[in-house]
Amino acid sequence: MIDLLVELHQGLDRLGPGDDESTLRALGLCRGLPAKPSILDIGCGTGAQTLTLARHTEGAITATDLVPSMLAALNERAAAAGLASRIATRVADMGSLPFTDGSFDLLWSEGAVYILGFDVGLTAWRRLLVPGGYLVVSEASWFRPDPPEELAAFWAEGYPGMRSVEANVAAAKARGWEVVDTFLLPDASWTEGYYAGLRERLPAFRQRHAGDEEALGVVAMTEREMALFEAYSEHYGYAFYVLRTDQR
Repeated sequence: MIDLLVELHQGLDRLGPGDDESTLRALGLCRGLPAKPSILDIGCGTGAQTLTLARHTEGAITATDLVPSMLAALNERAAAAGLASRIATRVADMGSLPFTDGSFDLLWSEGAVYILGFDVGLTAWRRLLVPGGYLVVSEASWFRPDPPEELAAFWAEGYPGMRSVEANVAAAKARGWEVVDTFLLPDASWTEGYYAGLRERLPAFRQRHAGDEEALGVVAMTEREMALFEAYSEHYGYAFYVLRTDQR
């Protein structure tokens, strides 16, 4: 399943919902960063947000992912953009990141903290920040408390840990984070930033894997997810959470 998902997403600009404007909005909320911040992008994928951070800061960025081909794609993109000198990639498990405590001014993770779970990520990654450092994550979240049954059932299987924005804010505060701000990603970050590319490549993927039940199941799941978002985007989506540690 993982290999099939990697194949389906290989070469896409983004591996999940997002857009440059939202990345920059979140970055703008991280006030008081050093002139050249040390940044760690966790679960970077092919690095659309990594490149945006590099273009709009003067800092050094370390980008981690478990899939070497994703990091290779980021390296190519960084070189083409003239940013290779400021982006270092590293294969690393986000659950046991191999960096010393207090190594970074800013931790960034778009659409990846769900792999560990929101609470686990907020707890495990905190040690990596300097006092007063920022953690910025985007996370699939419920916007309303009354999702339709078919939508609730789909995400109960796909991401049973998904919670409301309010519940995630409460969880962050309970773990000692200052919640600087939260905001919702626009629908276009799903439909144009992510799903448009997937939709274009599904027919060829289906043809390549004709007769492969597991691959065709990936296609069906992807099409179902897209249809549900089109029908029910007011109920859920991604939210950015901009968090800060104690400055002492």
